[in-house]
Amino acid sequence: MKLLMLRQHVKTEELVEEFNVSIETIRRDINDLVRQGMVMKMYGGIKVVHNDTRITVQESWNKRMRACHAEKIAIVSRALEVVPDGATIALDTGTTVYEFSRMLGSKRNLTIITNSLNVASELSQNTQHTVYSVGGVLNRGEIVTVGTFACGFLDNFTSIDLFICSADGITPENGITEFNENMVDIKRRMAALSDRIIALVDHSKFGRKSLFKSIASEDIDMLVTDAKTPRKEIEAYRGLAMDIVVAHE
Repeated sequence: MKLLMLRQHVKTEELVEEFNVSIETIRRDINDLVRQGMVMKMYGGIKVVHNDTRITVQESWNKRMRACHAEKIAIVSRALEVVPDGATIALDTGTTVYEFSRMLGSKRNLTIITNSLNVASELSQNTQHTVYSVGGVLNRGEIVTVGTFACGFLDNFTSIDLFICSADGITPENGITEFNENMVDIKRRMAALSDRIIALVDHSKFGRKSLFKSIASEDIDMLVTDAKTPRKEIEAYRGLAMDIVVAHE
């Protein structure tokens, strides 16, 4: 699937040569992928099936907080397992990441960098961790900081162990996408500084895309989702060298 995602379409003969197997084997595999709805046959080969939906309106923070709440709790509970005590982590601004921040009281001696004032407030009131609140222009609708000064603030850090991020939408070919262009630069900067990128993405975000790309699929080290994510969506990422964790409620 990785080869197909990169090219969007591929000839049957190319698959035979690439994987050094018989054409009968390739045809069986193609039929399996067609049944799963992941690819479509074309003359002499196959192409990716695009089921993505463009995000044209972003719902309010409070409405997004209520959406898929049980699934978000399952996701962040699993993600918490990969955060060691004493780590330096960056958190972005999504509602799933906010739920993640509410569970960090169980960890010890974290250093946390975030441009979300909601996350920073939660951590400062309910944990003893060291919290760096990124300065910059305040986006009042999301209660987050963005802009040149926000990105410049991150230049003070040499490295980050983990970047825990959310997504407005995610597709294999576009990776994580954002509704708000102001979020892109700071998210990319956090990702560039981080040793590992862990994406927390509930089932409602798969197959959806916003206008602006932030993190490519191949840059994600771990994708944590919930059990309602369709199998064909999960399988599309398995060839992209990332760990996939499915959280159950």
